[in-house]
Amino acid sequence: MVARPRGVPERDDPIEPDGWHLRSATLADVDGLHRLACEPLVYRYLFDATAPERDAIADGIARAMADAARTRLGLWILQSPHVPYGGCVQLRPDLSAKSAELIYLLDPTHWGRGLATRMGWTAITTAFLEPFDVVVAGTDGANGASLAVMRRLGMRFYRDVRYPLGKGFQYALARGDPGPKPQPALLAMG
Repeated sequence: MVARPRGVPERDDPIEPDGWHLRSATLADVDGLHRLACEPLVYRYLFDATAPERDAIADGIARAMADAARTRLGLWILQSPHVPYGGCVQLRPDLSAKSAELIYLLDPTHWGRGLATRMGWTAITTAFLEPFDVVVAGTDGANGASLAVMRRLGMRFYRDVRYPLGKGFQYALARGDPGPKPQPALLAMG
């Protein structure tokens, strides 16, 4: 049994992992993703401890849709038959560097189930189907959960960075690196 982080409510209805899948985000997802991003346990690191504006979410989705039109990279919503917005994962391409930045967020009610790792691994395998050689992810130093996800993905320390909240880290996984052991189950994408 996984210990729940403080402030994360228990769920009465266990969700079967097979029902989870990723689908491409569209502008119709702005409100649902904005609601999720405005959860304090979500925005405390990803949005530098400030709830994001709705327009910032809309702009992010629009940029991801443009990325998806040029590459297979973009933004995907995690959902199940009972959960329309369980989280999301994004790959932001840097075509000149042949790299992509991995960004993910997960509804705190689903923490501790391996979903962030599965989202991340599904996105990374998608990046390596394209001409991207490296996937990089970053985290604030205090975000031990995100650091653990990056390590479970087989990512290795890349460099120290400075974020608005202070010291942080970037980890990377290059094409040809061993990756996670064992490999997480991929999520279906649609």
